[in-house]
Parts: sequence; structure tokens; C-alpha cells
Amino acid sequence: MGNPVARAFALIGDAWTLLILREAFYGVRRFNLWRERLGIPPTILTDRLQRLTTAGVLNQDPVSRGYRLSEMGRDLYGVAVLQGQWERDYARPSYQERYALHLFDRVSAAPIQPGVLTREHGFALDRRRVRFEPGPGLEPIAAPTTRRRRIRDTSANRPVLERSVEIIGDYWSLALISAQFFRVRRFDEFGPATGIAANVLSDRLSRLIAENILERVVYQHAPIRFEYRLAEAGRGLFPLIMAIHGWSERWLCPPDASPLSLFDRETNVRITPVVCDLNTGLRLDPRQVRWEMASLPASKRA
Repeated sequence: MGNPVARAFALIGDAWTLLILREAFYGVRRFNLWRERLGIPPTILTDRLQRLTTAGVLNQDPVSRGYRLSEMGRDLYGVAVLQGQWERDYARPSYQERYALHLFDRVSAAPIQPGVLTREHGFALDRRRVRFEPGPGLEPIAAPTTRRRRIRDTSANRPVLERSVEIIGDYWSLALISAQFFRVRRFDEFGPATGIAANVLSDRLSRLIAENILERVVYQHAPIRFEYRLAEAGRGLFPLIMAIHGWSERWLCPPDASPLSLFDRETNVRITPVVCDLNTGLRLDPRQVRWEMASLPASKRA
């Protein structure tokens, strides 16, 4: 689990960090405003801000003491957008309308269609064509010590990320989901692949099945044995996992020495995933994007 996705999980793979970053994309810069918007305990907020600042995701102004997203932090905007898209597609119908966002270019007012490309100005990513090769830096990393927490979001005036934060805002849940895309599917395979303890593994698998992210499938009848495969909502997380992989390669891995590289199965061309506007092929930049809420068709609200 020293691959690029796991390295990113160790930094941003908890619910509080994801919500702090979400607020930063909405323009929050100050400690007290994060506390007010999220109801986050001050000790936890201090810890997460320090981690993000040390990693280079946020910069702190020495005079105002406020925080601003660095280039590294702004590059996470596409990940947040894909979270929202996943919520829109897989949230309960009663919640879907709050994720019906339309994105536009601030200057040209042209509509923006977010998606993951193989590179900037590249092709749309197809999970059936992605293969991976381990690199020289693929070494185990320590899992974070933060525990899984249920987050009660207090922001009532903006789209929120309830379900995805509950699922991918937990290091081990996200590790198990990403392992699926590397074809790790059986109970006794998850431990060696991720370093997860057996009791935690049982708990997270049960949660992911209950959330319809994973499903149990019989692969042997005598004796009966099961493996775990992605359900439809789980497969829908592929673009998000690939976006995190690409971000981590750009910011957390040595240049041109990724611990796990992605390639196109048919062309053998290197894939460096990035969230772009599918209309222009340009990487999403939060400074150049504005959003509007849009009503869903009546059939979607039923």
C-alpha cells in the first residue's frame, strides 16, 4: 500500500480533512470560520490544518494567520468535484437535487463538463483499459492513526458531501475500495495488500456491503467461499480513485519514479490521470470555475 493512492489517503483520507478542504474551495480561510461551519473540535482542526500546511496543501499567511490553498491544494479541486458527481449519481433520490450543479468558466461563461482524462488534452479514462506496473519505490507506508468518526455536517447553505465523506473519509474503507481496482477481492488477500487488521477488515466490509458499495459473490461451493466485488456504486468510484492517483503522482511521489504507474492496455502509453473539462481538455482550476444549482427533472426527484 505504498502506491500513490495510499500515499494520498494517508494525508487526506479522513472525513474532517475532506470537509476542511471542501470549505477551503468555498473560500474559508480562517480558523474560527472552519469551526463555525463544521462544528469541528479545535484540537482536531489545529491538527488537520498543521498537517495540510506541513504537506504544502495550504499556505499560512504570517501576518493575517489565515490559510490559502497552494497550487498543490487547488489541484485537489477536481477530486472534490468528482465526489460531488458521485453523490449526485448514487445518493438517495431525496438528496440528489442538492448535487445538481452546473459548472461554468468564469470568463467565457461556457459550460464545463468534468471528467478524468489520461492526461491534460488526453482521452477519457476507461477502467477496462488500465493496467498497472509496480515501480522501485513501492514500499509499505504507515497507516494514519486517526479513527473513523461519523461527521455531523452543519453547513445548511451549500451542497454537502454526506455519503462520500462517510465512505471515503475513512482510510480503511477507501483502501479496500481502491484494492478492488487492483483486483484484490478475497478476505485473506486484503490483509497482506493493505495491512488492515482482521477485525477492522470485517467491520469495513460489512459497512461497504450495507452501503451497496461491495457485494459478496460465491467463488467456491465445496466448501463455500466468498469474494468481494464492487457493486454499481462502487464501480462508480473509479474516476475518483484515478483522480487521487494522478494528484498523488504529481505531488507526493518522486518525479518520473512513481511507485505504481498506470498504462493503457492497448497502446502501452503511460496514463497520468487528471480531472479536466471534457470540452476543452484543460485541467479544472477553482479560480476559473463558478457553479449554479440546477433543478433535476421530475423523474429524478421521484
